[in-house]
Amino acid sequence: MIKSTAQSTRTQIAEATLEALRTEGFAGATSRVIARIGGFNQALIFYHYGSLDNALLAALDVTSEERMARYREALDGTHTLEELIGIARTIYREDSESGHVAVVSQLVAGSLARPDLAKGVFERTEPWVDFCEQAIRKVVADSPLGEVLPIRELAYGLVSYYLGTNLLTHLGGAEKTEALFERLEALAPAIRPLLRG
Repeated sequence: MIKSTAQSTRTQIAEATLEALRTEGFAGATSRVIARIGGFNQALIFYHYGSLDNALLAALDVTSEERMARYREALDGTHTLEELIGIARTIYREDSESGHVAVVSQLVAGSLARPDLAKGVFERTEPWVDFCEQAIRKVVADSPLGEVLPIRELAYGLVSYYLGTNLLTHLGGAEKTEALFERLEALAPAIRPLLRG
């Protein structure tokens, strides 16, 4: 019972931290603000997580796990390049509307001056690189390109692109991101023959 109460408190703290990042940004996600949002004593943050940075990373874990589940579900339902681009556009919009883009942008930008936090954020990109590798392999599964493409490097490139797009979208570049998706959708029929075995 004590263990489940402790886990429940940890979850409450992570969710309050996530909400603070969404609404107050990195600079505003202080222990005091997080405690106010969550309705608990700020000392609990340090008791359960040891530091504010660890609570921030736990918040990133919460939103990343939620979004990863959605991405996996979406990937399972796609079979063509056009479908993959279309669903990528849809879930990117969801990322923006849910506040995921804002949270990732805030943590990437905020971690630049905090090496330990930056290391934790970077480590959390690895599951996304794995996911992108899986998506690329699915697209090129029946193509000779699957034998020659540097798929792991392309997956890393997609994650880098996503992080950069998050930052630009957060700065007001959402229209450019939409335009890029439109261009990819227009190019997909021309790319499709290259993916056939």
